[in-house]
Amino acid sequence: MKKGSAVRNVMVLATGILLLAAGLLEVGDMARNVSGLCIGIGSGLIGMSIANLIMIRYYAKHPTFKRQHEIEAGDERGIAINNLSKAKAFDTTVRIMMVIPFVLFFMDLPVWTTFAVIAFYMFSIGLRYYYIVKYSKVM
Repeated sequence: MKKGSAVRNVMVLATGILLLAAGLLEVGDMARNVSGLCIGIGSGLIGMSIANLIMIRYYAKHPTFKRQHEIEAGDERGIAINNLSKAKAFDTTVRIMMVIPFVLFFMDLPVWTTFAVIAFYMFSIGLRYYYIVKYSKVM
């Protein structure tokens, strides 16, 4: 991995620590939502950047493993398996997303939550058709 990648991950780690600290220091009822968001995003950034820094260090000590990983990442069979698994996961998610609006409706939640889920569902279907058209022109 490039040297800039390590520097970028250190910056992301610092951002995560700052967000976590800001979330832990916030008080009051209105700040509780923002506090939870800061804690969640900060914790995620910290975990991600630490994992990336560990991998960068491991790759520096074991360059053969790094080369093997790069070869496997560019392998056509591996890419095809990864794409197929993404497609199957999307199909499963779409089926589950069709049920969620009904569950939200019967839970007597505000109508906007049901509409938000429906809008997200429609967005994902629209995005799928966009890529179908795009890739049918390219391939």
